[in-house]
Amino acid sequence: MARHPARRAHILALIGAGLLIVTFGTMGIELGNEMARHGDLDRQSTAAGTYLRTLHHATSDARICYYAWLANKKPADSTCYTNAIGQLENALPGYTEFKLLHQREGSNRAEPLNAIEHSLAQIALWPKSVLSVPKGGEDVLATLDENLSVLSRVSTLDQADRVANMLRNTSWQRRLALLGILTGVLSLISAGWVLDRSSLAAAQAEAGSRDLALRLRATLDSLSLGVAVFGADGRLWHWNEQLGTVLGLEKDFLQFGLPYEALSGVLVVGGVPLLEPFEHIEASLALGKPVPPVVAECKGPNGADLELCRTLFFAPDGGATRRGFVLTAADISLRLRSERALGEAQKLRALGQLTAGIAHDFKNLLTVILGNLELAADHDLPEHVEQRQEYLSAATHAGRRSEALTGQLLSFMRRQGGTPDSLSLSDLFSFLGGLLGRIIGTRIVVECHDTTAVWTVRADAAQLESAVLNLAINARDAMPQGGRLRIEARNVTFSVNADLMSLPVEEGRNRRIVSDPMPLPAGDWVRLDVIDSGSGMTDDVLHHLFEPFFTTKAEGAGTGLGMAMVLAFSQQVKGRVMVATGMGQGTAVSLWLPRATTTLQETVLPAPQLPQVKAESRQLQVLVVEDDAAIRDIVVTILGMAGHRVLDAADGEQAFDVAASAEGQLDLLVTDVHLPGPLDGITLSRVLADRYPELAIVYMSGDLTPETTSLPGAVEGGRLLAKPFRRDGLMQAVTTALNARTRV
Repeated sequence: MARHPARRAHILALIGAGLLIVTFGTMGIELGNEMARHGDLDRQSTAAGTYLRTLHHATSDARICYYAWLANKKPADSTCYTNAIGQLENALPGYTEFKLLHQREGSNRAEPLNAIEHSLAQIALWPKSVLSVPKGGEDVLATLDENLSVLSRVSTLDQADRVANMLRNTSWQRRLALLGILTGVLSLISAGWVLDRSSLAAAQAEAGSRDLALRLRATLDSLSLGVAVFGADGRLWHWNEQLGTVLGLEKDFLQFGLPYEALSGVLVVGGVPLLEPFEHIEASLALGKPVPPVVAECKGPNGADLELCRTLFFAPDGGATRRGFVLTAADISLRLRSERALGEAQKLRALGQLTAGIAHDFKNLLTVILGNLELAADHDLPEHVEQRQEYLSAATHAGRRSEALTGQLLSFMRRQGGTPDSLSLSDLFSFLGGLLGRIIGTRIVVECHDTTAVWTVRADAAQLESAVLNLAINARDAMPQGGRLRIEARNVTFSVNADLMSLPVEEGRNRRIVSDPMPLPAGDWVRLDVIDSGSGMTDDVLHHLFEPFFTTKAEGAGTGLGMAMVLAFSQQVKGRVMVATGMGQGTAVSLWLPRATTTLQETVLPAPQLPQVKAESRQLQVLVVEDDAAIRDIVVTILGMAGHRVLDAADGEQAFDVAASAEGQLDLLVTDVHLPGPLDGITLSRVLADRYPELAIVYMSGDLTPETTSLPGAVEGGRLLAKPFRRDGLMQAVTTALNARTRV
């Protein structure tokens, strides 16, 4: 670690102070030696100095206390004066020795010495009372004080002369001391300069730190995600305002030092905390090394979709007090909506291609239906009955073919994640055989190989169909000038775990990529190949193939989700996707699907055995509600031909009025699910079921499929009837609904 400039200043200051101490110490030792040589004189001079200071202090006290007594007449001042005069009187016997010492030191002191002696002699004769101060006593004290001051100055000069004499006797020591003093002073000056520069640098660094802190605060506040920084003790250090908004916290809840447990205690949805326990974080911090961030998606207290991320941080020097973790919270509701919208866009794109492919078939079927109905209308004579029946049968057959096409379209639109089940690929290929031809177009030859000997697979039929369809559309786009698309499947058994990348190269497609590098577990697998005769893929395209939204098509021509959906499907069934390509050799996409544990048997399902219902001894009163007049007329006619009394309405409100004005019991309600106005079919059925407890209900809708088992909010026992339907299907639904209400 780099040494701070202040450390240099400390070293220089220590050097300077050491030199000064050594220098002055040496000078003190030499002075002591000199004074030892003049020991007697020094002792006498010291005693004389003490005696002189005593006289001087007593004289000053006497004068001060005397004038104070004259001003205030306080007894304390009188006592002070008396004590000072007593000290001067007591000092007179020792003055002779003091006078002799000063006469030896210099002849120019005779006058002040005699004056002092004369003043002390006068003071000794004074009475010890302030009131009896002799006349002129103030002048005596003043004269004594003045002469003592003169003598004190002379004594001080004598002492300085003695010191100078001693220093002159040690000239080389004096020069050495001077050099030490200069060096020490220069060292101290240098230390001060370094400290000043260090202080300036520290001030600049502090200002820069404040500026950086302000910029970081502005950056944190500008983020769209919430950020909170906690210490190792779980206390809140820093946060931005967006954190409270994202988490739906009350104002002023976030404060410095807020415990992590307090934040976790308020972030609870459905009794489950959104944040991980603090004990887990403490355990990670105790390791002392970085670990991957912990990311979780959840629903926040305010209903928003959140992405929570916890990341640890450590000080570079490993200081335990400077470690903690950062918690970020991002509102990903918009992102999820965008992803769902993109998914729907992908589905709509494929749906558009599907509908464009089957539009021609629908037109052909409508031509057959309309043409045969016109011919049947022309043959209205009794002798034309047989010919008219042929025309009607042809129209009916074309209508049933239209119904099958509609079912395929609805099946494709409702591709949702289902439960993996045993699926025969022969069923899949028979479904895709004619469908792919309409989607791919006539320029590409579609070959679906025989799969009767292929094992059943464990996968959802709708998802597998969607995956193959996406692969077929990608293959079509890779062959704009036409070509050949081959779909085949075969059984593969691995006795040990297999690395798919180590399999032999097929048909020159030597560049490969697999969705999961882990070996494929040993066991039985079904390999489904979609192979095109296009130009192949480049390495760059191959490496980004499974990335969401990656596409090589022109903008607007694709969403880049096709292969991502195929990858997601393979991961769901715990299989693999391997792509093999070669320049000029086309591309083969292989789906490795696990074999189903149970064998799917081809069986003919018997027709459902409907419970026998007792024939009604009375005429049933039926209410038919349908906004399409043509369908309503058909239902009314069929039920009327069955011998029932039929009432009809075009919407929920009209149906409610018809039921209210009807005479007698209402036995059966046949209603469309989607009705115009505030009363839809579900709501209408619940209202009428409350009024007529024995009411049987049949729900009709074009959104229903044979797999639909219930409708949200429907009355219990109601029968579902998918459009389009025929007379037998309608009567069967009516019978089942009547039986269900009878059992209730």
